Amino acid sequence: RFLEKIFPRDHDYQHNNFEIRTVNMTDDESPNGHAHLQHLLLGTSETVPVVDGRMQFGTYQSIFFIELDHPRPREVLVQIVGE
Repeated sequence: RFLEKIFPRDHDYQHNNFEIRTVNMTDDESPNGHAHLQHLLLGTSETVPVVDGRMQFGTYQSIFFIELDHPRPREVLVQIVGE
């Protein structure tokens, strides 16, 4: 995996050191510094044109969701702009 090679899960990220990082912590906090860095290469949004009610993708284009940390409930926001 490309992202795992660049930002490996088992690297010593300070974000994963819970003795240093003590704010914005949750009860189920996990060492996920790798996921934060991996997402920087992927982005968090996409713009897709819609023509005659259909999303316009190229031959090899699609939308997919990827989990970089661990499974948990997520929300997807769709915003339609225009007519």
